[in-house]
Amino acid sequence: MSKQTLRYGIFVLGLITGVIHAVILNLSGLNWLMLLNGLGYFVLTLVVFFDPAFLVGQRKPIIYMFIVYTLITFVGYFVLNFPNYGPLGYIAKIDEVFLLIALWLIKDK
Repeated sequence: MSKQTLRYGIFVLGLITGVIHAVILNLSGLNWLMLLNGLGYFVLTLVVFFDPAFLVGQRKPIIYMFIVYTLITFVGYFVLNFPNYGPLGYIAKIDEVFLLIALWLIKDK
């Protein structure tokens, strides 16, 4: 898979996860943890996608940070919501698994 395809995949998957956490989960009332989590996804997604010049040489650590951030969110969902998992949560977790795969594949490109 090409680097460009992976970047677009990360962009779409990161935005989906960010929207779920920052917007959809806050429709019924403000949840600061989810809002901040979603904003973190937006920032990391944009940094990986646009690869700004002021972060030259920091690309690989940022990708690893994004992987860890996603893993913490993934595990945190199952810990904090046990045993009441909802369909939206499963959708977000599937999205995050694909995001992790794309991040892992792009880390050495």
